[in-house]
Amino acid sequence: MRLHMQANPILLVVTFMLLASLLMLGLSSFIHIDSNYDLFFETNTLVITMYIYYVARHAIRPHKALRYGALLLIFNLFYDVSTELKHLDEWADQNELIDTFLEDGLLQIAFLLIAYGITELTGKIKDQGKRDELTGLYNRKKFDAIKLAEFELIYFDLDGLKETNDLKGHKVGDLMIVRFSQALRQTALEDEMVFRVGGDEFVATAQLGRGGEFVSQVNNLLHGENISFSYGIEVTNRDNFKQALVESDKAMYEMKKAQRPVQNSWCTSCPNLETNYLNIETTRQTDD
Repeated sequence: MRLHMQANPILLVVTFMLLASLLMLGLSSFIHIDSNYDLFFETNTLVITMYIYYVARHAIRPHKALRYGALLLIFNLFYDVSTELKHLDEWADQNELIDTFLEDGLLQIAFLLIAYGITELTGKIKDQGKRDELTGLYNRKKFDAIKLAEFELIYFDLDGLKETNDLKGHKVGDLMIVRFSQALRQTALEDEMVFRVGGDEFVATAQLGRGGEFVSQVNNLLHGENISFSYGIEVTNRDNFKQALVESDKAMYEMKKAQRPVQNSWCTSCPNLETNYLNIETTRQTDD
């Protein structure tokens, strides 16, 4: 059935619509119906809405406003179908205020919740598109949203990542990247931002006068973990960001050339290696 749903969703919906319509028409043979035409179309609308909710249930489940709005809409449509029955239709006529609220008021509330939920969901989707999948840090697409007007741009490059990948495997290399990303995130203040711009390259925007302190804090957080890095710092602003990115990159490479090559950039004997990875995953989920 699952494969059939994926291959023929339209056919499945039409089948459910026909079955529901036949059921309602059969019911009309025993119970007085206010309007068979209304019953037919309202039942089909209910079936289509329920199908949409079923298909999207996993995607909308984390979003309360969207989920409650969809369920409220289904209830509203079910009420519309129910009031086509004679006895319920008579009750609705006798209780106009309640009927109006259930039919029109709940519909408006449902659409308001859905609108809010969709707005929230699309915002998160856009934000996810501007984040690096492995680390949860921002990527280059977020460069146009730097918070500070003037700042010190720090360009980081991990030393020995290629050697780590070659000797110990990409999983260890990924853990190295994630751990370094965690240190950057922990160091950044509220108005400072960190980005992953390449495989082993990162960028941070620090408050004026805090560039050296930022680097020192990152280094202290990584103490004993044998993760080394090169960096370049450039004082700049939003308007000159692109040029500063080039200059800080050059400064970083000058520092890298002046250093001795790092043979082991990752300490496999260091404790909490897996814990560090789990911590950054938890942080990413909280931020999202």
